[in-house]
Amino acid sequence: MRFAVVCMLDFFINENFLDRILELLPQISHKGYYVKMAVAWAVSICYIKFPEKTERLFWENCLEDFTHNKAIQKIRESCRVPKEDKERLDTLKRR
Repeated sequence: MRFAVVCMLDFFINENFLDRILELLPQISHKGYYVKMAVAWAVSICYIKFPEKTERLFWENCLEDFTHNKAIQKIRESCRVPKEDKERLDTLKRR
């Protein structure tokens, strides 16, 4: 599962596949830590490249709690995301 997510991350996060990826990522449910981290990483890269389309995942609450918060953490750690976006996303973290 992790291998598939990382392959998706490396080769398919582009305009041609983005909608399908944003549909698939929330459907991945796995107990494994590294699978969850891969999904969070993929969501963060989707956000960095396509913030408007990806942010809806956080508003729709369709990710598992761990993945949701890790994705936000990874986005906030990125140098490629404006400070205003980081602050807004911080309000969407699940407590």
